[in-house]
Amino acid sequence: MISRSATAHSLFWKLCAAALLLLLGLVLCARMSHPWTYNDDYNGAFWSQAARNLSRAGFLSTVGVPAPLYFGPPPIPADALYVHHPTLLADMMLFDRLLLGESERAARALPIFFSLLTAALLWLFLSMSCGWRGSAFILAFFVAAPMELHYGQMVNFEAPELFFLLAALCCFHLWRPRRTTGTAAALLLCCTAAMWIDWLGYLLVILLALQLMIEAPRRNAQMSAGLLLAALLSGIAFLAQIHVAVPGAWEELFDAFRHRSGHGDLSGGAFTAVQWLRTEYGYLTTLFHPVEWLLAAAGALVAFLGRRRLSAGEAAALHIGAALFAIDAFYICALRNQSYIHDFASFYFLVPIAIFSGFLIERIIRGIESRWPGYRTLAATLACCVLPAALIWSGIRRLDGIDTQFCILDDDDTEPATLMPDVGRLIDGAFPPNAVVICNFDRYYSPLPYYAHHVMANDVHTYADWQRAVSDAAPQAAGGIIWAAAPDAPDLVRRLPAPETRRVTVDGVPFILWRPFRPLRRSP
Repeated sequence: MISRSATAHSLFWKLCAAALLLLLGLVLCARMSHPWTYNDDYNGAFWSQAARNLSRAGFLSTVGVPAPLYFGPPPIPADALYVHHPTLLADMMLFDRLLLGESERAARALPIFFSLLTAALLWLFLSMSCGWRGSAFILAFFVAAPMELHYGQMVNFEAPELFFLLAALCCFHLWRPRRTTGTAAALLLCCTAAMWIDWLGYLLVILLALQLMIEAPRRNAQMSAGLLLAALLSGIAFLAQIHVAVPGAWEELFDAFRHRSGHGDLSGGAFTAVQWLRTEYGYLTTLFHPVEWLLAAAGALVAFLGRRRLSAGEAAALHIGAALFAIDAFYICALRNQSYIHDFASFYFLVPIAIFSGFLIERIIRGIESRWPGYRTLAATLACCVLPAALIWSGIRRLDGIDTQFCILDDDDTEPATLMPDVGRLIDGAFPPNAVVICNFDRYYSPLPYYAHHVMANDVHTYADWQRAVSDAAPQAAGGIIWAAAPDAPDLVRRLPAPETRRVTVDGVPFILWRPFRPLRRSP
């Protein structure tokens, strides 16, 4: 029979977990309606445009393959289709758009939903093995990481992929002792969803199949074969899908893998192994608290040394952490270019760090309980609560320094935060839908075309290049927008016919619209 004190004790930790989930939701939703004007918002515009194109052109017209960088009118050309990744995320974004409409808030609702699902699943499943207190500490370390607080709301593969990877591992450990049809089906379903979102799903399936074959080849033959068959069928279906949409898609996919596993950087140069290690160290110590790394390492060491005394539930929890750590470590090391230019490649370390850190804290408290029960245990528990609370506070304070505004005016970080969407809306209203819009700014190809709803030729500074952009746009009409404060603006404006130009001001910034909609006259 459970005592009243034990019931009150578990209720306290449940309330703590509920408060952590609420806090995580509030932090993730803080920037929910913000336009795509931060550097890390690029993926949001990318996948929102993919959903827009699938909705406009029709799902079957592209066989479900997204076109996230095409901003012209339908039909969508084959060379605009994105064949480098599995396609389920784009389909989920299309469903999100149909359900909630098109807006930044609606797009961010998808990753926030999966981030909260991941946190809740992590807490509920591990409560069966680590108890309500231990699972609350694990959840606290998960919430404390700047990686989760910042990238948990990013519209990309990471949030839904982490949920399905974690769900697959939970189903795996529910299936092992009972081997029921329901848990087996749930495991295969979660693995299939993970494989159709991103490549880490394939890594997890291979890892689990190998483990089953090594542990008990005969007893586990059916499940290991089912996992590998699911991977094989998913891979074949994806290759067939992109081949139907783009006949040369396989070569393009192979080139993408070769590039992502290489040493190229964004400038067109190459990075060394030392530079890669230094960069990864910076990412891992900025987006995760160094204290969490130390706690997780100590927790892993304690678990390894005491592995023979672990309960079945504790072993399952630690296996989940170890599996996710292994596949993300392989992913980072194998795709060096990917992990060098994207600091969120280590997103999947969130769960391993939280599990091993929480496991260590729970072991410390249990050790004190067994030796000095009473007020000393209470004091130790309160002291242990201070650490994740301080890390959460520190993680929230770090958020402002993690990301910066994506500026369209030559890294002018003083430009108004609303300039990009406002300029985009100006372009959308000023030019015909099929016109190509040339501009002398936006060097790094921001999400401006998403708001402009037009194909754009960016960073064109000389009149000769301007003429070339007009020729390249044919047979589509061409127009332009010039940032009047740019050094090259006076020469461009002087060469354009005055009746075809109009001066406008957007958020206090001067621009000049050029709207001829006929071939550009050559200057003498």
